[in-house]
Amino acid sequence: MRRFIEKSFIVLFCLYNTYKVSPTKDLVFYFLISLILSLALDLFRPRKIRIFIYFVFLMLYLYDPLFIYYLPLILYNMYLDFNVYTFFVIPIILRNFSIINLLISCISLYLSVMTKKFNVFLNENKTVRDELKEDTIYLKKYNEQLKIDREKNIHIAILTERNRIARELHDSIGHAISSSILQVEALKIVSDNTMSESLDLLQNTLDNGMNDIRKSIHNLYNESLDLKSRIESLCSEIPSIEVDLIYRLEDDLPYDLKFDILSIIREAITNCVKHSNATELKISLLNQPKFYSIIIKDNGSEFNRTDNLLTKGIGLLSMNEIANKYNGFLNYEFDNGFKIHLTLMKR
Repeated sequence: MRRFIEKSFIVLFCLYNTYKVSPTKDLVFYFLISLILSLALDLFRPRKIRIFIYFVFLMLYLYDPLFIYYLPLILYNMYLDFNVYTFFVIPIILRNFSIINLLISCISLYLSVMTKKFNVFLNENKTVRDELKEDTIYLKKYNEQLKIDREKNIHIAILTERNRIARELHDSIGHAISSSILQVEALKIVSDNTMSESLDLLQNTLDNGMNDIRKSIHNLYNESLDLKSRIESLCSEIPSIEVDLIYRLEDDLPYDLKFDILSIIREAITNCVKHSNATELKISLLNQPKFYSIIIKDNGSEFNRTDNLLTKGIGLLSMNEIANKYNGFLNYEFDNGFKIHLTLMKR
């Protein structure tokens, strides 16, 4: 819009100057030809074509010197292409000197200089805006990762406290009950037959209590994160998408591994909801002899196949970091939808 307004201003002055110099000539031809060449300079981007257009205008000027009065219109584009070298054209005006034409040429060059500075400023502004937008995206992802790490640290703290309680139960109550069982066994030896049945009942009660305590302690050690239940809970939160879950992992996975797998599944479900129009989602968690395999596939279609998604900040970057953590790898492909395949090596 800025260029259109400035060129309109210049062409009106050129038309007025031409009419003042040659009021008897038909000026429509000169006006239209010069306007067409000026618009062509705005339309065509290849440098060779633009140089050819300048050459055409020069030939027209040599054919009819009256075209010199439309030189300011051409100078506007010429400065944008050749910068200060444009001033070498100014002596041409002296051949058919007109103070008004010289003044209009200077105004045209000034407007062109201001427009070029404005375009540089505009491009710098766009660059800064894009960098700020990119930083905002990375900051958002960083905050999300901090949130995940904080949640992970909370779970680790809870697990540590559970293990401490379990050890204390095992060391105190467990030993006390074991000692009581041994004492009952000794009483059975020295007691008469009338108390044998009661002592047997007491011993069975203590044995059952000891077994219950062992089971509770075992659960405190291993029940820190029920991975399958948590994944099923995440799947239930997206009723609009039909989820097929195949879970074939070991029950005694390390807590860190459980948490990382849960993070992968959560991120994949979030991306499926936000960045796809999928109606079906299949999640496969498989236990292989040397590694764990995670395959997540949907039937969505809203994606750009040419993008490098690892640089787009939509979750694959964090998944790739988790894969690297376990010396594994991440692959993705578009196969009637979007498919992610992670391999986590066993330690």
